[in-house]
Amino acid sequence: MLGKFIISTLLVAGLASTATASTQVYSADSVWKVKDQKAFTALMTCTTPAADCIAKKMKQLGASSSAVKLTAALKNEGYLAKFQEQGKVDLGTVIYPFRANTNSAYVMLNGQPGMVSTEITKLPGLEKDASFKQLKKKYKNLEFWGTNAEFVKTNKTKAGTNYVFNYSLKDGCNACATPASAQVEFRFNGQGKFLGTQYVKIVK
Repeated sequence: MLGKFIISTLLVAGLASTATASTQVYSADSVWKVKDQKAFTALMTCTTPAADCIAKKMKQLGASSSAVKLTAALKNEGYLAKFQEQGKVDLGTVIYPFRANTNSAYVMLNGQPGMVSTEITKLPGLEKDASFKQLKKKYKNLEFWGTNAEFVKTNKTKAGTNYVFNYSLKDGCNACATPASAQVEFRFNGQGKFLGTQYVKIVK
């Protein structure tokens, strides 16, 4: 059991890595309804994630204007493949076709800001946790892997909504052993404002 929780407010630089300001309201209409392989094949004809090329290919394969706008908000690096309405803050799955590894990620949509990514680089509080220290004795290169988060659940309270995800703890590389996961909450208040992330516990 943790002695205390460490809350990351993610101000200024931190927010830049996880959140994208947006006034766009996203919905099921923002999903690009196309088979992944077909999308990959079409988009790979664009030599870079160039806006004009990406938008053109998406429209040719039936993407709505809302889907194209969401892709633009992702700097034309990905598209929305799934949308789950959850209330004040919704959940989406993004596909990143131009990446060599980790081609998908969850995003939280329609809060403040309009898009918050689950891809994070640091997790304050993890290395102080006794369970992590114990694992580190066996797995010398154990580290937090801030991509490919696994959605666990949402915790809705009077104060707001918390999205819970598990992140892999890997022994030094993407293909290395994964002895445990770190559970993290993304916290939103009752108005949908993003408050930051909170490390919860080690999950084996």
